[in-house]
Amino acid sequence: MSTLTGALSLIDTDELVALTRDLVRIPSVVRPGDPTATEAAVASHVEGWMRSQGFDVEVQQVAPGRPNVLGAIGEAAAGPTLLLEGHTDVVTEGDPSAWTHPPFAAELVDGKIYGRGAADMKSGLAAAMIAAAAIKRSGAPLAGRLVVGALVDEEGDMIGAKHLCATPIGRALSAAIVCEPEDNELCLEQRGVVWARVTARGRMAHGAMPEAGANPIAALAALVADAPRLQRRLRALCTRSRYLKPPTVTPTVVMAPVAGVPQSNVIPATAQATLDVRLTPGPDADAVAKEIDEACRRAADACPGVSVEWTPINGFRMATKVERSEPLVRAMVSAVRRATGRAARWGGVPGSTDGTILRTQLGIPIVTCGPGHRLIPHQVDEYVEVADLVDAARIYVAAALAYLAP
Repeated sequence: MSTLTGALSLIDTDELVALTRDLVRIPSVVRPGDPTATEAAVASHVEGWMRSQGFDVEVQQVAPGRPNVLGAIGEAAAGPTLLLEGHTDVVTEGDPSAWTHPPFAAELVDGKIYGRGAADMKSGLAAAMIAAAAIKRSGAPLAGRLVVGALVDEEGDMIGAKHLCATPIGRALSAAIVCEPEDNELCLEQRGVVWARVTARGRMAHGAMPEAGANPIAALAALVADAPRLQRRLRALCTRSRYLKPPTVTPTVVMAPVAGVPQSNVIPATAQATLDVRLTPGPDADAVAKEIDEACRRAADACPGVSVEWTPINGFRMATKVERSEPLVRAMVSAVRRATGRAARWGGVPGSTDGTILRTQLGIPIVTCGPGHRLIPHQVDEYVEVADLVDAARIYVAAALAYLAP
């Protein structure tokens, strides 16, 4: 029996399904202002499970009640370090009554596990945990170290990934598989994002006498109307991608007044809008900022007496790309074939992930590949198919053994 065959034989489907369901049943929606609504409980479960499997475990307190949990097998001194990365936070479930299956019941129906986080991404995290355990149980030799990372706050500011990058175990990473729901495709590119918070400042006045004031809402209206032009200019700067949609500029939040009580007969002093700007590889942050600056200038010119400025919420997350020649990519192409009997399928990540931080801050190659349909996250009745879950665990085993082969 080959090393790979032996390790794959130790993936227990029932164990994998049970672990996924256990993780989904632990709510980990982060609710600002509620100190009990964090990733703490699910992180504790992950930590306990990893310790029970004999992993070397490190817990990093990123923020109060918000720990990264990292479990490792193998020896770093023996070769490169590969990370299987997942996150423990999930987005809001919304109105539970809108769900056919309760959002935290993790019901198993017709080969699908339902629940908030079932696809995004407790299934990918569970597959990574089971894959590492199968390798450890098999006794397969590793020329290096395999780390499973369960990080906090991917759905927010990605403080878990940023914290990891500043620690010794993070700085020792050589490559990462990001286990996000991408239909088990190999995604070498991911879009970047800039959330541009635009503030328009005018002059308060009575609604019946608008000539006495300067309406900041009119400037935001001009900016929103100009969004297609900004989008076209960014598309001209960015590289066309076979796997990613072109750059988009989408207004997502409009608010006025920013302070005080809204009143129907008062022109507010300030107004704000947020533009969700998605990018493909190509321009740097300065080039993108220049285009947004110009859009704000045009909006201000359209409304005398109003100033318009912007700031990037959470900074710039630029698009990333990894070449197919990378050893990690070659290992994963081989892994998909050997683990599933199918040729690798290629794709792209429509949003940003913790991999964005790992790629830009550490400079390591990343491949995003995980179970779950890429369109199902953040929706009501989120689910993952068990067949996809098992395939993901098998791919991770084969990829880790290929990348860390003696």
